[in-house]
Amino acid sequence: MHPDVAALLAVQTDDADIYTLEDRLQALAPRLEALDRERERAVRGAEQARRALEQEQQRHAALRGTLAEHKALHDKNAAQLDHIANVKQAAAAVMQLEQAKRMLADAEREAEIMGRRIAEMQKDLQEREAAVADVEGRQAETRAAVAAERAAIDAQLEEARGRRDAKARAVPRSLLGRYDRIRSRKREHTVVSLRGDSCSHCDTLLPMQRRNTMGGTGQVEVCEGCGVLLYSP
Repeated sequence: MHPDVAALLAVQTDDADIYTLEDRLQALAPRLEALDRERERAVRGAEQARRALEQEQQRHAALRGTLAEHKALHDKNAAQLDHIANVKQAAAAVMQLEQAKRMLADAEREAEIMGRRIAEMQKDLQEREAAVADVEGRQAETRAAVAAERAAIDAQLEEARGRRDAKARAVPRSLLGRYDRIRSRKREHTVVSLRGDSCSHCDTLLPMQRRNTMGGTGQVEVCEGCGVLLYSP
């Protein structure tokens, strides 16, 4: 085998190792995405519960202001009633006082209902925050394992790429350039041998003159059928 071909095949072997490591690294992504989605659902639920609670607390605060206004109106009407001697005016004042009582009672009932609802929402928020903590606790070990695996693969990749680059320096630049262009499209089956008179990858027959040239000079040719680089073994 021609030395240039042997050097190129050594590079291809390292590239295959690099592809395997890259595939392993890529396979970690779905695992992390699944963990992220689980945590995101828990966090989103807690955030929605928190926003709902804050909005209800704001409405409750506004209602307490309204309640204070109704109470002040009730007390004012009650105080005025004590100083009214005119029967007609007194009747009108009584009506205003009764109306103020109803408004005050309605506001108090609504405030009580809202207070119970806020207590339930606070409990729901606590449960959702506990769920977030539970998810994060359960995921911690898995995330640490994935991070360790990623670091190990990154280290192996760095070593493999360094080894590949060192071997690539033994390949003529023009031949390496052809190889890299084809490899970038095919990723695999870039350099294959002749099998008899044909490409061992796609069985396309190679003309005799080209086969003889390859056998005599070690020249590498491009298969017209599948586009790989061919060499004569």
